Amino acid sequence: MTQGTAGAIQPEGWTARRIRLMHRLAARLATQARPATGFVSQPEPKTIGSFARGKQLCAGNFMFAGYLVEAKTPAGSRALPLWDLPMPAPAFEEALHGFGWLDDLAAVADGPARARAQAWTWDWITRFGRGRGPGWTPELTGRRLIRWINHALFLLNGRERAEADAYFRSLGQQTIFLARRWHTARPGLPRFEALTGLIYAGLALTGMERHVGPAANALAKECASQIDAQGGIPTRNPEELLEVFTLLTWAAAALAEAGRSPQSAHLQAIERIAPTLRALRHSDGGLARFHGGGRGTEGRLDQALASAGVRAVPAEGPAMGYIRLAAGRSTVIVDAARPPMGPRPPMPMPRPWPSS
Repeated sequence: MTQGTAGAIQPEGWTARRIRLMHRLAARLATQARPATGFVSQPEPKTIGSFARGKQLCAGNFMFAGYLVEAKTPAGSRALPLWDLPMPAPAFEEALHGFGWLDDLAAVADGPARARAQAWTWDWITRFGRGRGPGWTPELTGRRLIRWINHALFLLNGRERAEADAYFRSLGQQTIFLARRWHTARPGLPRFEALTGLIYAGLALTGMERHVGPAANALAKECASQIDAQGGIPTRNPEELLEVFTLLTWAAAALAEAGRSPQSAHLQAIERIAPTLRALRHSDGGLARFHGGGRGTEGRLDQALASAGVRAVPAEGPAMGYIRLAAGRSTVIVDAARPPMGPRPPMPMPRPWPSS
């Protein structure tokens, strides 16, 4: 079963079931492969967390995908049982398995935050590390790998050797799964997440270098096919464009730090997107909210633009179909694109004139 846009539960189609079963099979096969044993190099952490959200997590308030779940710490327990929480919606559970919350706990970075991050991570390995659970999709695996690698020092601090071995074993297994299944991610943001995670893992982990070249090639092809000449994406969601831009800058930086040159299509996509995002930004720093997108994570756009180093200003005319008007501290951003056009209905056959 899947959840529709209005929250209604809809039957899962055969194609979706088949893909899910293939993900599960690939995940279990990956657990039999030779694991990674450590880091070759580790990219500089670039994910930005929220101190306030991290403190809320430590207090037992879990806010994901628009749902709030409150949980109390059991007596004598050092951390809340994250994976035992009631899951109000599939999107809530997916957010947990993507490990974006690890950024928030790392932003707090005190003892209780680290204890929760470690407990929840190793509990995930125990419960889901052998291919079980909803977290074994290419986009969630890519998102999770980026966080685990970014915050490795935060997670491994004070851990026993056996726990570190389990951590690296799981990283290697997830990388192998991603190398086999990234192509099944939907084009757009999900596939960019999968490929960026694969590049991160291939560069960082021992024995995984062979995945970097194919992933970088695939990422360049996705840039050419998904980022149009004006730096826009098919969904026309500004926040989603920011997420894609951020992933591309992370991947480019990781490749450059490892002594590899990002491909021209990859770099050109970054150069096209940067001025478009500047055009879609209000004077308060937030993005225009269209097509389901929000204003963007605080500081994410500034960091991504600084990392990209692209100083191009928005061109005259529409940016991804939007027009920006500004005077002083006031901005108005208008959706001026033509409405989507479906296939034309067939022309009706002319009726014959009645015979006299």
